[in-house]
Amino acid sequence: MNKPLFDPQKGKMKVAGLLSGSGKSLIAIINRQKELEKQGECNFEVVGLFSDNPKSQAEAIGTSNNLPFFINDIRAFYRSKGAKLNDLEIRREFDRQTVEFLKPLQPDVVVYAGYVWATVEPFVSAFMGINCHPADLRVVRDGRRAYAGANGVADALLAGESQLHSTLHIVSPVIDHGPILLVSTPVSVMDDDNLSFQDKMRYHLRLLNEHARDLFALAIEEISRGRFLMAPNGEIIYNEKPIPKGFQL
Repeated sequence: MNKPLFDPQKGKMKVAGLLSGSGKSLIAIINRQKELEKQGECNFEVVGLFSDNPKSQAEAIGTSNNLPFFINDIRAFYRSKGAKLNDLEIRREFDRQTVEFLKPLQPDVVVYAGYVWATVEPFVSAFMGINCHPADLRVVRDGRRAYAGANGVADALLAGESQLHSTLHIVSPVIDHGPILLVSTPVSVMDDDNLSFQDKMRYHLRLLNEHARDLFALAIEEISRGRFLMAPNGEIIYNEKPIPKGFQL
């Protein structure tokens, strides 16, 4: 039997946000919540946020929106353990602590709004999460998602893609490999010989991140309305149609 990612009969869907920087994706969700509340039809609410970066906008966003926020400096955490940031065992400790921070909020879904991408299984198993990757996770080569990982936009440009997409997906223990929910409208690659490759990458990444904010707000709204389902085989269904590679806007 197909099951909704969230059952609207439970009431309002509780959303918690994870962020490391500006939190613009979370702000887009908060703004959408306010718009829908004015219309009297919002079925979700942002209940709090967490950041791993004391220089992020978590405090400002939390304070201005009257939301609880937690900040746990991940770099300081690793330094206290005498470990490097790629130590996944320490990351498990950090994520277990983050889970304890978020438990009182009882979120139905956690959005990775610009959060560090290398989250591990203790966190993934605690909450359903959604993340937006700034490259097209539908592209598969040699049995793997070609643009997964931190350098997805650069990899897509180096591969000669003429169009780029952001893809929003369910978070899984394997980085950037959860089921795809939404795919952004395309960003056409600009071919300008006067730009360095790094400038070209930054230009397209900025546009793709703008698309990501729209995807987050739409996905949260649609999940809260029960429009995304999961089949017993793990296939995602949206508006009663299977979407093995996500729904492209």
